[in-house]
Amino acid sequence: MRTILLVIIACLLASCVSATRTREAHCLGLMMKDAWQAETDLQSAEHTWRTAHQIRYERSLAHRDGSLLSLLIADGYAPSGTDTAVSLAGRSADAHSRDYEEEHALYRQVTAAHARLKETREWYRRVARRVQTRIEEDDILYPVLGTFATSTAIVFYPLIRWNTRALLWEGEDPDSDDDPVQAYCAIRLDQNPSAP
Repeated sequence: MRTILLVIIACLLASCVSATRTREAHCLGLMMKDAWQAETDLQSAEHTWRTAHQIRYERSLAHRDGSLLSLLIADGYAPSGTDTAVSLAGRSADAHSRDYEEEHALYRQVTAAHARLKETREWYRRVARRVQTRIEEDDILYPVLGTFATSTAIVFYPLIRWNTRALLWEGEDPDSDDDPVQAYCAIRLDQNPSAP
C-alpha cells in the first residue's frame, strides 16, 4: 500500500514539474522567435543607417564639387548673384547638418537594436541551458523512477533525485520563486497570449 502511495506521489510531483518544463520549453520557442526578430531588426537598422550614410557622403561630395566659385560664375558675377550664392551655400550647409543629425539618429537606432539583440541572445542562452539541463535531469531520473516504482527501493528515489539535482544544478534551485529564468519566462509568456 505504501509503495502504491509513493508511486502516486512521485507521479504527481513529476507532473507538476512537467508543467514547469513545458512552460520553459514554450519560453525557449518564443526566445527563438525573439532572437530571429532582433537579428532582423538589427540588419534593417544597419541597412537604413548605411544608406543614409552613403547619401550624406554623396551629397557632401556634390557640395564640395559645386563650390562657391561655380555659383558665382553661373550667376555672371552679378552683385545680386553673390547674395544668391551665399544663400545657396547656407541652405546647403543646413541640409548637410540635417543629414548628419539624421545619420546619428539612425546610428543610435542601430546601437539600440544591437543591445536588444545582445540581451535577447543572452536570455536565449540561459533558457536553452535551462531546458537542456531539465532534459538531462529527466534522462537520469525517469529510468530510476521506473525501476524503483515496482519495488520498495522507491524510498531511495528522493535521495537520488536530490543528489542528481545538486550535481546538475550546482546548488541552485531552478524551481524557486525568485529564480531569474523562471521570472523571465513567466513575464515573456504573459506578453504572448497565444502561448500556453
